Amino acid sequence: MTCRYCTGHHPTRIDAYPAGNPRASLVAAHRATKARTEAPGSVHVHYDLITDTFAVIRTDPRETRT
Repeated sequence: MTCRYCTGHHPTRIDAYPAGNPRASLVAAHRATKARTEAPGSVHVHYDLITDTFAVIRTDPRETRT
C-alpha cells in the first residue's frame, strides 16, 4: 500500500530503529516530533518490512517527482 504522504514527493529517511526493540515505535515517533522542529516539511514514521525497522521519513510537499 502506498503512503499518501510520500506519493508524488521525494521521501528522505532521517533515522531508523530496529523493530525488535519494544520501544522502537515510541522512539521513532519521538524522533519524528523532534525532526518537525528542525526543518520544514512533513515528517512521519513508516514500518519497513524489508529491514524490520521503524523509519523516520521527511517529505517536502514543494518538491514533487516528475
